[in-house]
Amino acid sequence: MKRKIGWILAVFLVTVWALTACAIQEDGKQETRALVDISGKKLQKATVTRVVDGDTFVAKVGGKEHKVRLILVDTPESKAPNRPKGYLGEEAKQYTMERLEGKEVWLEKDVQSNDRYGRWLRYVYVDVDGGKGEFFNGTLVRSGLARLATFPPNVKYVEQIRKWQTEARNAERGVWKNIKEAFPDRKVEK
Repeated sequence: MKRKIGWILAVFLVTVWALTACAIQEDGKQETRALVDISGKKLQKATVTRVVDGDTFVAKVGGKEHKVRLILVDTPESKAPNRPKGYLGEEAKQYTMERLEGKEVWLEKDVQSNDRYGRWLRYVYVDVDGGKGEFFNGTLVRSGLARLATFPPNVKYVEQIRKWQTEARNAERGVWKNIKEAFPDRKVEK
């Protein structure tokens, strides 16, 4: 009897472990990170001091703080005035906080440096080492925590972001499980 209970317990634990591993692999951030070659890019080092939302943060550069808005991405709202909160908005903000807050990042400009609110518009890279890095804007889209949002003339990486969005949409990852609730007041680009 003890052997049978032990066997059942062992099978149960292996099953739970396998299901957990599959869930992590299927929905995990590691497989959805957007790793890219950064050699030849003109990057500026910064430290993230505070995350405002999934796609906006405050960074210290040269002793001065700047509000930074990620280019080509839009996360669901977590607390915008006069806008509805979006499906996974708080999760997108939490993910950005976990990944960026208090950490060193590298920023890249495109054509337009600031938006109409005075925020810096930047592509963001993390874990930069040996000519490689994680393109955080792409990771948000690829993981399903953001959608593609184009505002010309800043469209340098639009085709790559669009490919990652298609991948996330086809896998019904993140916001793509319920895109209308994620962005209830906005048109979503295909």
